[in-house]
Amino acid sequence: MFEDFQSQRITTSETDIFLRTAGDGPAVLLIHGYPQTHVCWHAVAPQLAERFSVVVPDLRGYGASGKPPPDENHQAYSKRAMAGDLVQVMSALGHERFQVVGHDRGARVGYRLCLDYAEKVTRFCSLDVVPTLDMWETIDKKRAIGAFHWSFLAQPAPFPETFIGFDSDRFHTQLMQSWAAPGFEFGTEAMSGYLSAMRDPKTIEASCEDYRAGATLDPEHDAADRDAGRKITCPMLFLWGGARGFGGPQGGVNPLDAWRRWCAAEVTGGAVDCGHFLPEEAPDEVIAQLLKFLVRD
Repeated sequence: MFEDFQSQRITTSETDIFLRTAGDGPAVLLIHGYPQTHVCWHAVAPQLAERFSVVVPDLRGYGASGKPPPDENHQAYSKRAMAGDLVQVMSALGHERFQVVGHDRGARVGYRLCLDYAEKVTRFCSLDVVPTLDMWETIDKKRAIGAFHWSFLAQPAPFPETFIGFDSDRFHTQLMQSWAAPGFEFGTEAMSGYLSAMRDPKTIEASCEDYRAGATLDPEHDAADRDAGRKITCPMLFLWGGARGFGGPQGGVNPLDAWRRWCAAEVTGGAVDCGHFLPEEAPDEVIAQLLKFLVRD
């Protein structure tokens, strides 16, 4: 995987970020989610690199990137802090304006980039994610069961870290399979990399801090933006896994409307016939949609 990509590490003001790059043209930043690494883009990034300058990082706390120590307010793993890392990374690579595609937690970092650095992001695609504040405000029994990890990982340390560390491979394998469409199997090399990375106690700790921030600072930042009338100003594409049901129509409500309330520009998209892991379950459809959406000029 990533045979034609160059690997490097860039030091930011608070940590260091491991990443891979390839291609020429307009810059596209691909951001992974939990509990994965940049490797989740292995079927998408090479094809995009034929037309774009593709940047594929590990978020702070994940994979081979640095893992800042936790702090009392969970600021170190807020999406605002993660977004700040990536702006510095893109600037160091010479990309002052860029397009963003985020999956899972990566999409949460992505829309924080859009809100905090509107002058930087020209287009944004969210894969299977609606805003964090919307998640907390609309949670029901079905979603609470399917997304139980939101509450579990956000418990005070070291409660979740202890339980996950007892059998990290089993916890993360079962979690990921429950989010994928029935019958889907992750590639052996990719899955091995995810599990290996998540065995590191510091990565387990960081991922829990990610979700603690997701229960505290992140929705607070969202609420402040909503109260101030601040919106995403670039065009947006929203794709979700229709087979899993998350993000799908509920009570006759179009899931695109969740993002339209947050965006001043056009929001397009739709369901893809797969589960949560769109870049791996349905890479051809994701690539086709991105090639129509991303700007190459």
